[in-house]
Amino acid sequence: MQHLNSQMIADAIYELDTKFDAHDVERRVLRKQPIAFANELLRYAQSNDVLRAFSAQFAKYVDSAMNGQIRQTSKVTSANLGGLESECQQWEKLTSPCTASFDVLPIGR
Repeated sequence: MQHLNSQMIADAIYELDTKFDAHDVERRVLRKQPIAFANELLRYAQSNDVLRAFSAQFAKYVDSAMNGQIRQTSKVTSANLGGLESECQQWEKLTSPCTASFDVLPIGR
């Protein structure tokens, strides 16, 4: 990610339940950091499915950025940013609060 960072992700996760999914994090980050979020989406403008391409990379980033503070539980189905039900990663908090101790290397394009 170039415009979103691990602190933004940690702040969003802090406000979520113990178990949460990638779509939950996307919605919370969109609400808290709309400009940075929009700039990240624009990076996928050439993709056939901008939201899907972004979402896949975003989930990988969340997993890396919060390594050791969250753990993957399962795949779940929930409403994506486009309002459609789709499968995504669910996590569980291992620490509370989650903190940003470092920024991970950019993932994706």
